[in-house]
Amino acid sequence: MESMEEIVFGTRNEAKVRQVAGALRPIGVRVKGLPEGAPLPAIEEDGETAGENARKKALAYSLALGTPVLSMDNALYFKGLHAGEQPGVHVRRIGNGDERPSDEALLEYYASLIGRLGGKVEGRWEFGICVATPQGKTKGTTILSPRIFTAVPSARMVPGYPLESLQIDPVSGKCVSDMTQEEQDAFWQRAIGKPLQEFVRNIEL
Repeated sequence: MESMEEIVFGTRNEAKVRQVAGALRPIGVRVKGLPEGAPLPAIEEDGETAGENARKKALAYSLALGTPVLSMDNALYFKGLHAGEQPGVHVRRIGNGDERPSDEALLEYYASLIGRLGGKVEGRWEFGICVATPQGKTKGTTILSPRIFTAVPSARMVPGYPLESLQIDPVSGKCVSDMTQEEQDAFWQRAIGKPLQEFVRNIEL
């Protein structure tokens, strides 16, 4: 794959599109989400790692759209929880039901969990990244990004990314959801920008 100016990111979550766009802005790559109205397959994200889920999404969306697609999946881990208690790749699977919880329910659940861990706790996100072509070629990587989580949510919630209201940037000390778009871009460049930029620069499929 030649050096790119634009890439399709495998999500319709605008908050995630802004996240990756901000991280890649320094290298001039434009990021656009999945096109509205395009017939896309339903994908069961049943991988054991974020990387496996990212690969499934990238392959399926790339084949459906006939263009290379970059996909990402997240796994979440908190200091102080045993392995069997960690959210891992099941960040949105809370309670006993199979229904996808609302942003508000997710925020309430994790605020309570962090409260039980002392009200403020170190954690990390694992970002599984994969790019795929319609011919079935893939390339992936995993990016680790530390955070500080608080049980007291910010008054501002980012639709589609509610846990930003509980995350404090270790560098600036600001809650991610309270940042301006310019501050969020700078945050994502610090948090995942360098390895993600390097990954995208070196895509050869």
